[in-house]
Amino acid sequence: MSATSATAIVPDLPDVAAGVVNSGADGIEQDVQTGRPPSAGRAGGDAHLLSSNLAETWLAWQCRMVAGIIRGAIYRVDEQGTIGDPLSFWPGEGEGELRLLEVATKSLAAGRGLVASKRRYGPGGQRTCDLVSCPLLIRGTPVAVVSAMISTRSAAQQHAVLQLLQWGGLWMESLDQWKSDAQQEIGNFSTRLMTMILNHAGSGAAAMETVNYLAEIFQCERVSLAFIKGRQIRLSALSGIATFDPRTQLVQRIEAAMEEALDQSETLLYPSPGNGAGGVLRAHAELCGDHQQASVVTVLLPAGERTIGAVTLERLQGESFGAKTVEWSETLAAVIGPVLDLKRREERSPLVKGANALSSSLAALFGRKYLGFKLLLGAIAAVVASLSILPGTHRVNAPAVVESELRQMLVAPQQGFIREAWARAGDSVRQGELIAALDRDDLDLEAQKWRSERGKVEKEYQEALAKRDRALLSVLRARIEQIDAELQLVQEKISRTRIEAPFDGVLVSGDLSQSLGAPVDIGQVLFEVAPMERYRVALEVDEHEMAGVSAGVEGRLIIAALPQSDYHFKVDQVVPVAVSNEGRNYFRVEASLSEQSPLLRPGMRGIAKVEVGERDLLWIWTHEVVDRLRLWSWSVGL
Repeated sequence: MSATSATAIVPDLPDVAAGVVNSGADGIEQDVQTGRPPSAGRAGGDAHLLSSNLAETWLAWQCRMVAGIIRGAIYRVDEQGTIGDPLSFWPGEGEGELRLLEVATKSLAAGRGLVASKRRYGPGGQRTCDLVSCPLLIRGTPVAVVSAMISTRSAAQQHAVLQLLQWGGLWMESLDQWKSDAQQEIGNFSTRLMTMILNHAGSGAAAMETVNYLAEIFQCERVSLAFIKGRQIRLSALSGIATFDPRTQLVQRIEAAMEEALDQSETLLYPSPGNGAGGVLRAHAELCGDHQQASVVTVLLPAGERTIGAVTLERLQGESFGAKTVEWSETLAAVIGPVLDLKRREERSPLVKGANALSSSLAALFGRKYLGFKLLLGAIAAVVASLSILPGTHRVNAPAVVESELRQMLVAPQQGFIREAWARAGDSVRQGELIAALDRDDLDLEAQKWRSERGKVEKEYQEALAKRDRALLSVLRARIEQIDAELQLVQEKISRTRIEAPFDGVLVSGDLSQSLGAPVDIGQVLFEVAPMERYRVALEVDEHEMAGVSAGVEGRLIIAALPQSDYHFKVDQVVPVAVSNEGRNYFRVEASLSEQSPLLRPGMRGIAKVEVGERDLLWIWTHEVVDRLRLWSWSVGL
């Protein structure tokens, strides 16, 4: 590539916010109005061209070109093709904004410039103006609409103003095309440069090819490239020179300039811009030496989050480096840095690669990156390690119910009807206390019948005794004994109509107060009585927790109705038959309470914890999940 063609490809971009381009010393920047548009990168597309700063500058420039403009406005066109938010007003917000928006909306809908004559505005519509509006197109698509409020004038003058606004829109479209072409050019640069680097087997040859190419496209006297080795930077390639002595003064000065840029972690340009905020440039000034017209720029070579080296571009006389040239050199350095780093890494020996990989892993593990996450993982690991060492008591939780050790059924001794009931379930009773009574009217009649019959037989017996009829006396005596037996049986039935408490206790079930007069059958359960101070606990232990539960182990019980107290118990028996209820399988475990309490009542439910041994805390808290996962994996065939 010739120097002339390189000049046409790598320009410094114009300052579009100012409307014109400052003439740089390298001769690449040109005036927008008079020079040929140089190739430039498309930085941000249409949205960049329609920034608020550019819109304000462009609108002010257009309005100042035409005499008699009262107010101007530029509106953004949104993605739906409708008028969006205003980008700028000139000379500022004020009267007539609704008129400007109205004509802008009509112009966008029509897709062409519009002129509206003698429109009134201001307080009470006392003022008159002409309105001019046209869309601003980029590649045939409206991106904005400009409207102007001008003093009333002839139709020819109105169209002249409209034409000036349209010409301004053409300038913006030309600038967009100019920047698009330049972006393609720099993309070609990057692709070509990466291709050249990848075509070389070693990093040394690739670095030499890189500096020669950069020297050509940037028209530099010398380009140097160096890599960081340990804590120092060492020159790797000089443009136009195949070999060089690293001990020469020139090489040392170049490395010093690169060290200067690395120490400040930024791109350094000498001579610095006019504001003097270019950082420390002592080494760069020494590199220039006695060359008054020299210009030097040093850019860093990044590779990911690291800096692997630096590139120094030198022009010993003539044009200095412009701001856009520096920006482009930084862009190219960001492209070639990772590729050159990859080349260097591939040249390492297997032993060095292994050591570096181990070092990187240790740095990632113990470094400051993601420090909060690493501290969290460390804390979790410490907690898990502690839990796997610290012992704890393994307790099996199970639902439990309080039951009486003894429970007696009070059943109907005979058929009959309920006459009275004095107690019901939940009532405390004393031994011999009358709980309920059955109807006895029929039994009383039967007893009266047998008494009458006995009186009749006794009379016959007296007559036979007077006659001394021994045979008849024997028959009548047997008859009297039969009647006495029947009468005794009736009296026994009458006594059984009284339902009495067999001992001191509490009625567990039975309520006849709502069944007075109802019939009962022989053997029908009427009440259940349990003693008040002899209780046991029935536990429902889940089948997954049965491994450690056996007779003799102890535990604690808390009743739902008495949460402030706990009761000690000891397991007496494990019923070796599983019970399936409500979708779960459990075993019934019976235990005796160490101490009785008058507050306990049969049927009270609570939660029991059975102590089945000492295990580490990690196992205690995770074994249930682990066991279920193990069972699931077995069921699916893993």
